Amino acid sequence: MNLSNNIKDMLWSVKKSKKTPVIIVVIVLIIIAIVAGSYLFKSEETVTGNTNSERNSNNISEEMRAIDGTWVEIGRENMNPVAIMIENLVASRPQSGVNKANLVYEVLVEGGITRFMAVYASGDEVEKIGPVRSARDYYLDWAKELNAVYAHVGGSPKSFELIPQYDIIDLNQFYNSQYFWRSSDRYAPHNLYTSSELLARAIRDKDFSETGDYESWEYSKTANPADSEKTLTIGFSTYNYLVEYKYNKTNNEFIRYQAGEPHTMENGEAISAKNVVVQYVKTRTADDENRLSIETIGEGDARIYIDGKEINGQWKKPARDERTKYYDSSGDEIEFNRGTTWVEVLPTDRTVTFE
Repeated sequence: MNLSNNIKDMLWSVKKSKKTPVIIVVIVLIIIAIVAGSYLFKSEETVTGNTNSERNSNNISEEMRAIDGTWVEIGRENMNPVAIMIENLVASRPQSGVNKANLVYEVLVEGGITRFMAVYASGDEVEKIGPVRSARDYYLDWAKELNAVYAHVGGSPKSFELIPQYDIIDLNQFYNSQYFWRSSDRYAPHNLYTSSELLARAIRDKDFSETGDYESWEYSKTANPADSEKTLTIGFSTYNYLVEYKYNKTNNEFIRYQAGEPHTMENGEAISAKNVVVQYVKTRTADDENRLSIETIGEGDARIYIDGKEINGQWKKPARDERTKYYDSSGDEIEFNRGTTWVEVLPTDRTVTFE
């Protein structure tokens, strides 16, 4: 549309009219309507014409962040993930920084204790993350599918054997103490921490890639919150490892509870998730120290919780370096809500309730 020529023609006609004042007002209103309509059309076209690629919001160009589907400024959409082993023993609570993770795996280790692998790929500042603990071999399969930097302190004999075999990008505190510190207000080994600043320094110092190299999940264009507020209950072992996710329909998110209390960080901040996945896996005791062997490659049952609703489905991971994906009962890949996802990895003999 050539607005300039049309406006000139209209103004020329006005000069010849006896009703010039009235006509001028009408013309000004028409011009404002045309310009505003043209701007709004272009703006709407920019936003709705892109789903997982570029969009414009408040004149800021954005891209979908690969790790969690969130819209972010260009340049922050595909940062290299760092997967950090974080302790969940009662003596380690409250933890720090877990609520800032973009993706978290919770899995059993020996003795009925759970441990987290928290994944960070936002570039946001996190001043304190931990307590950092040791590696276990089955976590390596999830770190590998993300090509993540794997941060930990020590590990099981099996994990030490497999880390070089799997070509894991390793950041073991044993050999990289400058990127970690020990606090003075807790006893070892429950006092080792790191931060986003130190991790970014490690990536630069070691010349690790700053760009992610993995397949993103699918993310929904719209949310459809449930009317009711149900609670997902997961029993890993004892009461200390009883996990609940209470759905909040106002914010369309799940608030995490542990041992009957809101799961809060050392600074008082709570943990919430947009999506929760329960992934059932075959589990057995692997050695005399009751370490576990968990089948992470293959397929199995899954329950996915999105928008306050339960979806019965399956998980599939064809190979170690391929991304674990989740499907509904029709075989369609799950579209997650944009935001943090918690994956609760359970032995096949455990039960969950959602009521």
